[in-house]
Amino acid sequence: MPPGRKSVGPVTFIQGPDYSDADASHRPQKSNYTRANEESFVQKIATKWMQEQGAAHAGRTYSLDKLPKGYELWERPRPSDPSHFDRWLYGHPNHKTFDSPYRFYPHFKYLMQHGSGGTCTCEMCKKSKTSPRSSISAPVVGPKPRGRPALQKAPVDEEGTPDIYCSLFTLLKNEGKLTRKIEERASLDWRAEKALVDDFAQSFPSQPSFVPLHGEIVLYLRPLPPPLQLKQNSKSEHFRPQWLAGIITQVPGSPLDISHLHPPLPSESPPDALEGLSGPSINLTGFRIEPLPSLNSPDKNLSKQHTYVPLHLIRPFTFWQTCLQDIPEDEWHPSIHNALTASATVSLVDRHTFKGDWPNAAIYSRGIYIGAEAYWVGDTVRLSSSTQPNVQIALVMHIQNILTSFKNLRAEADGRTVTGDNCDSISINFQGPVYTFDSSTENRRDVPLEKLTKPMRSYTESWQHFNSYRESLKVSFSCVFSRLYEEQAMRAWFPAISPAQLIYLGKEDTLHARAIAAATDERIVDSSDGKTWFWGGCRAEALDLATVNGLEVGAYDIERDARLWRELLQ
Repeated sequence: MPPGRKSVGPVTFIQGPDYSDADASHRPQKSNYTRANEESFVQKIATKWMQEQGAAHAGRTYSLDKLPKGYELWERPRPSDPSHFDRWLYGHPNHKTFDSPYRFYPHFKYLMQHGSGGTCTCEMCKKSKTSPRSSISAPVVGPKPRGRPALQKAPVDEEGTPDIYCSLFTLLKNEGKLTRKIEERASLDWRAEKALVDDFAQSFPSQPSFVPLHGEIVLYLRPLPPPLQLKQNSKSEHFRPQWLAGIITQVPGSPLDISHLHPPLPSESPPDALEGLSGPSINLTGFRIEPLPSLNSPDKNLSKQHTYVPLHLIRPFTFWQTCLQDIPEDEWHPSIHNALTASATVSLVDRHTFKGDWPNAAIYSRGIYIGAEAYWVGDTVRLSSSTQPNVQIALVMHIQNILTSFKNLRAEADGRTVTGDNCDSISINFQGPVYTFDSSTENRRDVPLEKLTKPMRSYTESWQHFNSYRESLKVSFSCVFSRLYEEQAMRAWFPAISPAQLIYLGKEDTLHARAIAAATDERIVDSSDGKTWFWGGCRAEALDLATVNGLEVGAYDIERDARLWRELLQ
């Protein structure tokens, strides 16, 4: 066995560097930090090290025996979602924190290869040394020094970005009632997201619900030559489709309609992308899809195998069991398992308004990703009953609000600051009118056609309000299992299934996928509070994506420097 390794059960431990440059005095200055479990962190570092050494074996788990001396992993509840913990590695001599194992890896590699010799060129070592308290702006706890009192600064996160939510919660406590528009102009993530969301909002009202959206996980087939064109539900023994699961990273540049759900006729040959034009290629009718890598592994190479796929070869991942029912599990593409593991992820999009009546508050968002799909205000979605999830009843909601509610907020130990961490409960809910086919309850009247949404109008059944005495209801986000797809799309996708059953199709698939995710997503499994969902700050974090469209994102973007970006913006 090579030196520096020892096997203990299924885990192979890697001996870390003998030398460490850590400054053990570099630790969090706030009281709401606690030591974090380092197991996943050291496993990802060890796996990447073994892969680079060409010594990694498939199916084997690698782990460091310990972090370099003086480095420690700490965590704190996220202000906007205290059920989720953000982690940082402390100990760097320049008093900079690493927010992921992949950010720390270049420095770890330097310690392994050079020890005390040479100069590390990782991003943190390039930055000048600063005082460990220079970026801390939390209120001082304990007796104040005599003389002029220190100026109160706005709370900031680890990148120095102002924590607008902490400021709003604290202001609510002081004023009693508050309604404010949310603007995070000092946040590069907010600015980038805002531009994309505003652009999408212009096309959203006219887009059919069967058209997949940017960032969604879908099932797809790679385009095949005409002789091998696949027909849905083919029973051929000589050819079996290989479905993949991938994330939509680019959408077509031209509008799509119901005709694009069917394969083109032999005489037709619509291009998926036009090459040779001035500037970049233009995607006209195909979706750029990247196979989904595992969120439990640092290996993200699947993302590099992107394909442009026409709409007729794509299915919502909601129907994964239906599409894969005739394919043995040992023949599934690895991306299918990766998508199932990601089915219990949640991330909000465009939090735009804050409303509060102390001690309760709500943050309103324009959209949300739940597992494979994205949902926006204005969407029509299918619901499973929270009290009777196994009962077949057609329930749909027209989303009017997506809100994150905070109940019974309390101030922190200083008696002034309210971070949102300290409250009785936090919940994500959808609000809007709920409709049903079920007319068994008396006194329900049909809803006029002009008041129905476009997907609802595509069904021949009559719709009634589910709640006869109050049109608008509030339901938990976990009750939503997919968009309401137009009936014509459902019939095109699943012609062999009875039309009467199409409205219910996909519910069992989604609930089963979420159960699998709760048992396989290591971030959920490793949690000690019984969580069954992972709440990410953005879609890239929720899916642990390293690249999108070939560009590094999130914690994998080693050149990300929020402080420098803000200086340049000013």
